[in-house]
Amino acid sequence: MPRKPRIEYEDAVYHIMNRGNYRHAIFMIEDSGQLFEELLFEACERFGWILHAYVILSNHFHVALETPEPNLVRGMQWFQSTFGNRFNRLVHERGHIFQGRYKSLLIEDDGYLLQVVNYIHLNPVRCGIVVLNELRSYELSSFPKYFKKKRVACLSNHKWLALAGNLRPTIAGMQCYHKYLALVCESDPAKQKAIHVDLCRGWFIGTQGGKKAILRDVSEGLLHADGDGIVGRFGSEGAEILLSHGLSILGKTQEDILVSRKGSEWKVVLASWIKSRCGVSNQWLGDHLHMGSPYYVSRLVCEENKRPKGRRKYWKRLSAIR
Repeated sequence: MPRKPRIEYEDAVYHIMNRGNYRHAIFMIEDSGQLFEELLFEACERFGWILHAYVILSNHFHVALETPEPNLVRGMQWFQSTFGNRFNRLVHERGHIFQGRYKSLLIEDDGYLLQVVNYIHLNPVRCGIVVLNELRSYELSSFPKYFKKKRVACLSNHKWLALAGNLRPTIAGMQCYHKYLALVCESDPAKQKAIHVDLCRGWFIGTQGGKKAILRDVSEGLLHADGDGIVGRFGSEGAEILLSHGLSILGKTQEDILVSRKGSEWKVVLASWIKSRCGVSNQWLGDHLHMGSPYYVSRLVCEENKRPKGRRKYWKRLSAIR
């Protein structure tokens, strides 16, 4: 499966996470947790990041940060490679420290940021490391840092504290936030579990409308993402953007989809083009292009792929799309 591109823009907010290689408890080794924490602060200073929350557990970490400049990729490359080198020197080893690429989920707005911050801060409680009343005792987290009069300049809590009940970014405000977390823990467990899953999977935390707006801006070159064929690498969401662009280029509409026969030449070419650019299913193509069963779509697409694409006028038009 193609890996998700990194989307960068000014003032973007991300939920970032990664896990130790082979599930090793890398942050339980000597002073590795403190080393990670110090480098995270250094990365924020170097790249101008705003750090909303973080937690370091035995073999993985979660971070919520904001990038005033579109420099997440450059900053994370420096941060993880520097940590890897220093960790290996610390333990006299070599090799990869993390399981793979870090995950970075875009956060749509401050309301979703609050959910992510709550999730991050409550991780030690969910893991059974500490009870909620003693959450301030878990040092490898941003939570206790916010109770100190002096803290690193990159830490910022005013956005999400305001949403937690118009709380102020003070020690008193954090004490109220601690009580607020108790209410979060007491809410519907099944609902909270579903929210937690959504906060850690995919590439976007927010509404479907927000997700489509981001992809549309990427496809139009308004936002930066690494690599070619960006939109097509976002599955069904990307396929919807490709379908919209394809219809526009071919001079077709949603009404044409409904009134044209299932095996129309333009439909088959458009389905083949979308299929070639993303891993969308034949079921999706059948439903969205009104082409019938997935088996029928598969047969038409396979037959189309055997034809010389240059002979089809529709292929010539679609080839102009990046």
